[in-house]
Amino acid sequence: MKNHILSLILITSIFSGCSKSQKESEEKFRAEINNLFHKNLSDCNTDVSAITDFNGKPEFWKICELNNESQIIQIESHKDSIFYQEIYFSKNGDLIYAKETENYMPNNSFNQMAWNCEFYARNGELISLISLGHGKTEDEEWDSDIIFEMYNKRIEEIKRIEK
Repeated sequence: MKNHILSLILITSIFSGCSKSQKESEEKFRAEINNLFHKNLSDCNTDVSAITDFNGKPEFWKICELNNESQIIQIESHKDSIFYQEIYFSKNGDLIYAKETENYMPNNSFNQMAWNCEFYARNGELISLISLGHGKTEDEEWDSDIIFEMYNKRIEEIKRIEK
């Protein structure tokens, strides 16, 4: 009986250590990407600003091309009572960070209901995400990998913007 209890404690300790190590690794990866994003954002002098209506509403674009093969795309829009924001940060053409925000803000009111999700990727694979508020991430049918499709669609839209 003692051997079974000791074995159970040992197995639990091993799995607990692996889980903690995985969490620490994700936190470190997110911190590195956040630091890199904020450093690059501070170096941005918005190279391109555009307004498009590709998606049935005016969208306000800021595109920053950096010397280190990085790009930051920021898109803001609103429809009805919802403010939308998308941020994409890529390095060498690969998406490494994205943030999607939806803020419900009714007219003539201070009330807001916010949702946002931050995506962290490496080599075309989603490594981690953090979501705050009530929104898409609460839907069991939602697929977090949709961020890659959204990013690729935006890259195609950039090609359609007249320069």
